[in-house]
Amino acid sequence: MNSHPQSYIMKPLSRICLLLSLAGITCVSASAQADSTKYKERATAIRAEVWAWKDAVFANRTVPAEHANESCVIMGRKAVIEADTKKKINWALSAHRNFYYNSTVREMVKINDKASLEEYSQLSYRQFKKLNGWMSATSTSFVGARIIKPNGTIKEVNTDEAVSLNNGRNDQQRKLAISDLQVGDILDYFVRTEEFSEYIKEPERLIFVFGDDHPIMYYYLHCEIGSKYAIEYRSMNNAPDAKQTTNEDKDVILDIGMKNLPAAPTGFWMASLRELPAFRLNVLAGGTYAGAGRAPGEVVKDVPLADIINLINTGISYPDPGKSAVLKRLVVDVLKGYDKHYNKLPKDSLANLIYYAYRFVRYYNQVDASLEVGEDRNEMDINNYDYLIYLQPILEQHKIYSKFVVMPYKHGPSIDHVMGIGDLSVMLLVDLEKPIYFTNNNMFTYPGYIPASLEGQPCPEVRSKRFTRNQVVGLDQLTPLSTARDNTQEENLKVAFNGTDMQLLHVKRHTVLTGKMKEGEQLRLLNFEDCYESERNALHVEKSIMDNLQKARKSKNVSEDYAAALQKARASLKDRFKAEISGEFEQDPKDVISWKIDNPGLRHTAPDLVYSTEFTVDGLIQRAGNNFLLNIGKVVNSPLKLTPSQRTRNIDIYMSYARTLDCTVAFDIPQGYSVQGVDKLNKTLNNDCGSVVTSAQVQGSQLMVHFKRTYKHDQESVNKWPQLLAIIDASTEFADQKVLLKKG
Repeated sequence: MNSHPQSYIMKPLSRICLLLSLAGITCVSASAQADSTKYKERATAIRAEVWAWKDAVFANRTVPAEHANESCVIMGRKAVIEADTKKKINWALSAHRNFYYNSTVREMVKINDKASLEEYSQLSYRQFKKLNGWMSATSTSFVGARIIKPNGTIKEVNTDEAVSLNNGRNDQQRKLAISDLQVGDILDYFVRTEEFSEYIKEPERLIFVFGDDHPIMYYYLHCEIGSKYAIEYRSMNNAPDAKQTTNEDKDVILDIGMKNLPAAPTGFWMASLRELPAFRLNVLAGGTYAGAGRAPGEVVKDVPLADIINLINTGISYPDPGKSAVLKRLVVDVLKGYDKHYNKLPKDSLANLIYYAYRFVRYYNQVDASLEVGEDRNEMDINNYDYLIYLQPILEQHKIYSKFVVMPYKHGPSIDHVMGIGDLSVMLLVDLEKPIYFTNNNMFTYPGYIPASLEGQPCPEVRSKRFTRNQVVGLDQLTPLSTARDNTQEENLKVAFNGTDMQLLHVKRHTVLTGKMKEGEQLRLLNFEDCYESERNALHVEKSIMDNLQKARKSKNVSEDYAAALQKARASLKDRFKAEISGEFEQDPKDVISWKIDNPGLRHTAPDLVYSTEFTVDGLIQRAGNNFLLNIGKVVNSPLKLTPSQRTRNIDIYMSYARTLDCTVAFDIPQGYSVQGVDKLNKTLNNDCGSVVTSAQVQGSQLMVHFKRTYKHDQESVNKWPQLLAIIDASTEFADQKVLLKKG
């Protein structure tokens, strides 16, 4: 069973796109896409410019001996950021571009084995983009790549051979194969993104992390920012201070670099922005465009936390009166329908009831414009600020008072290093005899639930009469931290041979997910129609959405289409449960026979997600003459698979949350067979970080196996890594355990 948060491996171009925050920008107009001649001319000029860089690091061809056993070595990485209003580039795909923002990242990497060869064998990128809704703003990306052979010869990759991944009107993505790349080669490549606008705009906020899964010999950042912009910047986690200078045009120049950076497990139990050196840069449109009121040309080093909290305070202080009045009326209608004497409820019960009524109004009791009711509807996103600023006055209307608090994300910058509103989340702390947090993670969030990403974080107040504008109050208060007992995955499996087929197992499975363990599976497995009906009944709402749709004659087609969408969503559940089973058992089931949600976990009074599945699976039984080998370990446990480099660690561990996997299997021993090798399944490991306890015994005609793995904390210091590694290894060892079903 996969009870661990998934780790991710980031491809090289993905790393660069994340670095430059390109993913949130869509594509350029069709007329610009058509002008391929100008694009090719500009691409040729950019390649000549970048390949001519004089940095000594890109002339180096020698990797130090201590990196000889690394999968690959990043010999050099350089990022150049430019933002200005002066330069005019006539090649631009539309005329009269007055403001520009360019970013270039070049990387040179030595390929030492087949794993890194596969990683770097292709580059995917967006060639054209349209910026943030500006009709007059365009963004274009260029790539260049060349292969440097061990004998020193250089072969440039033909970027004209890039193939289109899609040809949408508003999106043009391409993939470039590096076909002649071989182990022992050096790949030298870059990505340039050029953005132009008739109006001054605010580029994406940038984060440069001085670390990677592979060692970096040299990493350098150079920024040139024109005087029309304001700048905020910060060095974090022992990164050197940026050297700040100006040129004759009064552009602000920032330079920062680091050498000999060791490999870091950036994709595995890691909080890079808390553990690795980093540099953050906000390039802001000055004057009225700047969120913090920065003046053109203003440079702010280390943005004060109070500035960001003041911005949030401004944002939550002015809800739309009309929208607020409508939401108040709708929520009160639900409350009255539930109980006309609802105001007589105790304050804590009333606060929870108001939350559920409000959630019903915002998430459930509406028809999405696209009639989306399937798995994607579960992902429906209501801005957290928007959700809470309208909830607070509804609570106040019923004399229940609350205050806004903010907290950083567990795997993002610490509270001392935040640089903008996006670094912080908000919650309402409701003033009850036992205070309770209200937040909005998704449509399944209930009162008191705190998302895993926000646990254990300082939560200063946003708005308080106790402090002046530039004070911060409440830094010493932390959001509650859940325990391994709070976050459990409990599995009960009844396993038998599938009739006379001795190669196929039949499994009846009952799953209970508590706390944070259910976050992902609710989004995947719950059906909107079922959740809607559950909440409608709980709140005593008489008329359904369908009733209202069918009532209006003009909505007849809409009601029919909506009913069809609901039916289609229900039909998709089998595939969604199949995917869940595949993820847990690391192989597809042969057949999914039945699936059922026993409890959706929508309320704090019944918070667990409970479901039952029945399926068949093969690959866990091997014939051995007249006998059979049952891979009992893989029935109950799919452990982490560590690469050799991940087994050594010099950085603290950040998991999503403390958690427990508790799995019991009852295997029906077929008639005429006995079980051998049961004793070796009884083992116990317990240390400061967690435990693995396994036991097995034959009871009558059943083999009973119990597996329990616990990670006691969400974070561990690096000196505890050997203990965590022992838990991982014990789980891996058990996953390989087999028992013999002996004939006679």
